[in-house]
Amino acid sequence: MKGDMQIRQTDPNPVKKYATPGREAASIHRSDFTSQFWNFNMINASRELPRHSGLSLQRTAWHRVMAFTLLLLIWGQPAKSQEEKDRPLQPPAGRRAGGFGGPIELGPDDIAVYAAPPDEFKQVRDSVPHGKLEMVDYESKTVGTTRKMQVYTPPGYTTEMKYPVLYLLHGIGGDETEWQRFSTPNVILDNLIADGKAVPMIIVMPNGRAQKNDRAGGNAFASAPSFATFERDLLDDVIPAIEAKYSVDTSREKRAIAGLSMGGGQSFNFGLAHLDRFAWIGPFSAAPNTKKPQELIPDVEAVKKQLKLLWISCGNKDGLIKISQEMHQFLKKNGIEHVWHVDGHGHDPQHWSSSLYWFSQQVFQDKHAVANQSAKPLLGKWAATFNTQIGDQDYEYTIEAIDNQVGGSAVMKLNGETFRSKLAGVKLDGKLVSFEETLNFQGNDLKISYSGELDGDKMQLTRKVGEFATEKLIVKRVK
Repeated sequence: MKGDMQIRQTDPNPVKKYATPGREAASIHRSDFTSQFWNFNMINASRELPRHSGLSLQRTAWHRVMAFTLLLLIWGQPAKSQEEKDRPLQPPAGRRAGGFGGPIELGPDDIAVYAAPPDEFKQVRDSVPHGKLEMVDYESKTVGTTRKMQVYTPPGYTTEMKYPVLYLLHGIGGDETEWQRFSTPNVILDNLIADGKAVPMIIVMPNGRAQKNDRAGGNAFASAPSFATFERDLLDDVIPAIEAKYSVDTSREKRAIAGLSMGGGQSFNFGLAHLDRFAWIGPFSAAPNTKKPQELIPDVEAVKKQLKLLWISCGNKDGLIKISQEMHQFLKKNGIEHVWHVDGHGHDPQHWSSSLYWFSQQVFQDKHAVANQSAKPLLGKWAATFNTQIGDQDYEYTIEAIDNQVGGSAVMKLNGETFRSKLAGVKLDGKLVSFEETLNFQGNDLKISYSGELDGDKMQLTRKVGEFATEKLIVKRVK
């Protein structure tokens, strides 16, 4: 399988603790880690960023994203003794290093709901209509100056139609151009709209640095207050400007907010605090500016009634994953429906592009992926060997979510031959499992049904091959 579905758990037990670093003894020796995080940035920026003109600008922005996020994470931790500084850094037992941000500990919920997007999902297709991307000036009363935002209007935009709006927020090192440089949202949406997978929508990419000098660069810490100030700029200036200039549906049900890293934290903070303004929320790899779940959701029942979709994602190689894990566990404990998608990426443009691709197919649609959450414990690879009337069969099952349906594929080996089949109708009701297999065997399509129970990392199933045979088997998760 590709990319997003290549997920391995390092710990079979759920993540139970999401500790926040202590803030006593806040004397930080910045020189101890400066060379480490710049080396990390130089190596990973060139590896992760898309290759096209303007690469130097992307690297510069990407360095700032990674550097400042790392500073946030270690800020406030106790100063180390010389002995501790000299000791080689190793992740605790049962964990793996997180690249930056801290060790990563994965639980059984931390798996992908979706497969990897198709390879061509960000490629310009000449055969489909294209929307318009433009830079727009607006007057910000909050900041007291004229500011810029980038706006995408869908193909065939007309004032005779009222469009939903997605407000898409950048990371701490970016500006109103970051999403376009990292992920080309206009191309993703052009293709999805043409394929009938996303509704025509307007996407607004503002600058989350709400201050007069809002250019990325310089001392990021000095700009930190402006990221909170942006809440008022968004609500009081950006949204009114968009609704005055474009033909949009102004109801909360047609307004969404999403973002990457710091913008993911802003999506949590602004979206959940203003459910009278936003019904759809999509935080991707949220950063440490995210407020605690208890602060964001003081009234659980009110959130249940108002939210149309809370779509949370993070990569399983992202050292910031604990922030989103903590939110997921809170939502799960309180019975608040949401999507929790953990793919195989890190804190990088690949994850943000993939997340936008899938989120765009759920937002402003009544049918979304929350329904797939019940089957989430079944996602991944499973294997079984069992005896049948025609010999021993070795099976590997791959269960995944594709286009809002949980299905997958299987590879079976029998007497030296390999057979491939499709899985469909995968369901999990409590512990009860069921799904269907279509296997082409000797020129005939055999319909095979499975039913049984899930017990941790194994399934005890009954397999019925039409009216011909019934077998009992144990299927185990491949780790």
